[in-house]
Amino acid sequence: MLVQQQQRQMPATPIPGNARKVIENFSYALSDAIGKGFSSIVYKGRNDETNEVVAIKVIDKKGLKTPLHYQLLRSEVEALSQLNSPNIMRLYKVYYTENNTYLITEFCDQGDLGQLVTKTGVQKEQNMQKLFYGIIQGYKQMKQRGIVHRDLKPANILLKASVPKIADFGFATTPQTAATMPNVNVGSPLYMSPQAFKNRYSEKSDIWALGVSLYELLFGQVPWQAGSERELAQRMATVPVQFPGHISDECKDFIYRCLIVDENRRATVEELEGHVWLSKQELQPIKGNGFSSMFRSNQQNNHHHLLQNNNIATPLGDTQNKQSIQFQTRESNYGKENTVIVKQSQQSIMQQPLKSIKRVQESRKESQISQQMNQEHSSQREEESWSESKKNDYIILAQLNFCRYLYRVSALMDKYRFFQTSYLREKLLFLVNKNIMIKLNCLNEVMQGQNTLGLEKFQQYVQNPQYTKLCTAIHQYNQKYTLQFNTVWMSLQNPDQKSLLAIDKKFDAVFDDNFTEYESFYIILNSILRTAIKEIEYSLESKIVVQDTQQLLPMDIEGGVILLDYLITYFQLASLIQECFEDPYEFAIDSKIEQIADGKPVRLTYGHYIEIRNKIKQLDI
Repeated sequence: MLVQQQQRQMPATPIPGNARKVIENFSYALSDAIGKGFSSIVYKGRNDETNEVVAIKVIDKKGLKTPLHYQLLRSEVEALSQLNSPNIMRLYKVYYTENNTYLITEFCDQGDLGQLVTKTGVQKEQNMQKLFYGIIQGYKQMKQRGIVHRDLKPANILLKASVPKIADFGFATTPQTAATMPNVNVGSPLYMSPQAFKNRYSEKSDIWALGVSLYELLFGQVPWQAGSERELAQRMATVPVQFPGHISDECKDFIYRCLIVDENRRATVEELEGHVWLSKQELQPIKGNGFSSMFRSNQQNNHHHLLQNNNIATPLGDTQNKQSIQFQTRESNYGKENTVIVKQSQQSIMQQPLKSIKRVQESRKESQISQQMNQEHSSQREEESWSESKKNDYIILAQLNFCRYLYRVSALMDKYRFFQTSYLREKLLFLVNKNIMIKLNCLNEVMQGQNTLGLEKFQQYVQNPQYTKLCTAIHQYNQKYTLQFNTVWMSLQNPDQKSLLAIDKKFDAVFDDNFTEYESFYIILNSILRTAIKEIEYSLESKIVVQDTQQLLPMDIEGGVILLDYLITYFQLASLIQECFEDPYEFAIDSKIEQIADGKPVRLTYGHYIEIRNKIKQLDI
């Protein structure tokens, strides 16, 4: 809360540099100056009651020579007193005396971002993701309070325990002060938007400054250099942003959206908060034994798929194609069904036996797999050493089986219409088919001689007859699935429809026919999958009353439960891909994707539905 009161009487005699000057329960030494402004000095001080270190900004009233200076001081105090965010420097108290105004704020012991670049050089993109996520959170509260900073730059963003704090509100405006603020040019030209050069300030001018700041932190320079403000403004309006070093496409897009000259098209803080570049760091998959171990555990539990329409069955389920790729997996007993056998008996669904598959463990150093299976309720462990060739086959087959599974998901979405939200079905249908094309693009690159899957002894492997068979299968998938993607893609090209889809900025970031694989695709995918899963779950919840867990689900409801189960599995697979993004072999091992793709149809019961809902809770979807 803002405090305005008189300072205790100060001694009239000069104070030695090491003596402490006292303002109520706060004090500072003149030798502890840590910053200096136009009419102010900032000192490192102390709360004498709590021993907390604080910053004390001393504003000399003699330096406030015009009404504008007084107006800016008032606006600074007004702004800080309304804000209480972990990412904004906190104002504790304000004291007014005859000669000075004292602002007592939290002390940020790690300096500012400008000093960070000076000391350590250009910053890593990953570190900037975390910092800018915090900065955006702080600015979001500023926007909610109607506060425009007007001087955002690295030097005005402080660090405390590695947490960014927006500071120095000396040029800020608030709803209370904006109307009376003189129409003058303020801020630092290098960070000013084209509109700010014309004395037009808003949230969008601050967004521009954040884009310039991020660029400078990553590359050690601002996007445009010029000899005058006029030349600088011209270059901003006419010269596209260039990136002198490597950063991710997501980061480039984040900067681009901040630096759009037309401020009506420039990103809002809410759009930046939801941008994939920030979401990417916020939703980083758990490494090590995180999601993959959860996925493996889940795969040992019931997995229920019912496909009554043969047209929805495994797309490469025809005998000829399957025989062309039935190689070492059969020899090693890998790929047994992980499905529930529903018997026409009174046995409880919770007691039915499962053909559980024990975890397949990998030992990369010895290039072998220790396979652990439960065969006929036996705990016998089998270990087989696979050659590099078989391992490569296994990696490629996993990619193919993932495509097969996605094709089945796409067919189910086309058959069962359980989505209520406008364009949710269209978005998800597009993403599923684009995901297929992304994986096929990877496989096509392998066939073109690019070892994008990290296959061992690649040049020798491509001479293997089995590789030739796999190439034939890949070619067949290509024709089938490319045709399907093109059909979906063309169905979404209506201009009015495209404009409505583009409202979802996350989806719009991947709504294209670029099939390069990025982790950000799966982050956006899982965000939309969450929405779809919750919507179907809610729809089913209002229709299903569980009585007998062994009773079969009604046919009109069963389709929704099937689709729900498939989407949950897809969510798990997409999360696993993120975790194993650099290791397709680990994905092949942990996903058990062949079992999933080849799962046999069963009729679903109310007991299955309960288990599926429990899976949603377990995964915290």
